[in-house]
Amino acid sequence: MGIEIANVQGIGNRTEQQDAFGASRISDYETNGILLTVCDGMGGMASGGVIARDVLSKILEVFPWKADFDVPAYLSSISNNVYENFYGQGGTTVVMIHLKEDKLNFWSIGDSDILLLRDGKLIPLNIRHEYSNELIVKAMDLGFPVTDAFSDPQAAALSEYIGKRNPKCETNRIPLELKDGDTLLLCSDGITDTLSFEQIASDMALPLEQAASRMEEEIISANLENQDNYTGIILRYNGSR
Repeated sequence: MGIEIANVQGIGNRTEQQDAFGASRISDYETNGILLTVCDGMGGMASGGVIARDVLSKILEVFPWKADFDVPAYLSSISNNVYENFYGQGGTTVVMIHLKEDKLNFWSIGDSDILLLRDGKLIPLNIRHEYSNELIVKAMDLGFPVTDAFSDPQAAALSEYIGKRNPKCETNRIPLELKDGDTLLLCSDGITDTLSFEQIASDMALPLEQAASRMEEEIISANLENQDNYTGIILRYNGSR
């Protein structure tokens, strides 16, 4: 098989695990490719963990999908349903990748991350849907200092998430062609807000089980008082090897 997969998950210093993660059947990889998903239930909002697990289930139950399946529209329909059920007071982020042969597609709503390690360089594939990014665009349009975007008290707030009406979904319009040895990390912000890019890149270069163990060791060693739930799926593409 041309892929390897490992995962890491922990509760951090929270009272419950509100992250959820899953994969399509690995045994069907040759036929359908593989779908990987991480959902980060929104802490401080109603039923974040329940919503994350339910959204994950709804995503996996429709896979494999036909070539013309509209993933952003499907995620939007899920989000509108969450909004109706929780009155806009509960939600989750979501990051997804689908890899078939050497072609990668991704989808992202919220502030979870998709990272690619290629030739020793760590490359973010998605942009976080945080209010600070909207403020940066406004700063450039209106001519006020970009630094003001990061000092705004709402800078870290989510601008898009599952549980909002018709959220915007980031996706790549043209599939990304993977190279042998490319390694991907889908993760909740409990990993990327704790570890540096240098640490993550170094970890992702290891054999995958070691990579997952090292990430967890470094998160625990960081000993952050407000350590969030952390979840990651690591995939290495080995092509025809």
